[in-house]
Amino acid sequence: MKIYVLLAEKGAQNPHNGTLSLLNVGWAVTQLRRPMGPPVGEGAQPLLSGPQVVVVLIEAELAMCNRSLTLEIELLTEDGDVVEIPGPTGPQAVRLEQTLMVPSPSGVPTGFPGRASSMMELPTGLPLSPGIYRWQVRVNGKEEDDWSAHFYVASPPQAPTFGFPPPSG
Repeated sequence: MKIYVLLAEKGAQNPHNGTLSLLNVGWAVTQLRRPMGPPVGEGAQPLLSGPQVVVVLIEAELAMCNRSLTLEIELLTEDGDVVEIPGPTGPQAVRLEQTLMVPSPSGVPTGFPGRASSMMELPTGLPLSPGIYRWQVRVNGKEEDDWSAHFYVASPPQAPTFGFPPPSG
């Protein structure tokens, strides 16, 4: 089984043929930004990463086709810790779990691999701290190092300053 994990800014799935349309696929650096709109609630609004779409492409040999697979996608820090973000009932892990099936392809020679894809869209970004992160994929509890996509979250740009230097003396 081969697993490819890609990052894009936007995406759409075609339900009829399972293909994906992705915009700005392959990015690896995003920058924190303030959310648009008026502040919500009390306190400062958290800084957010840029929008992101996590795409998992699965290529499976015929023996793995037409079987139920459990796909997990989890956001980890550089140290391998699970990332948690504020949720309605307290901190929650950034994790997706879904069941999918890789269909065996029809009309192709025996042994041709089946393909399936999964897409998780985070259009508003995530409240992360600057640093290195990775989306890690597991299938039926199994994970491999290359079933992941790393990215870097940069600090927000500093606001420009105008004017004269402060008076000395």
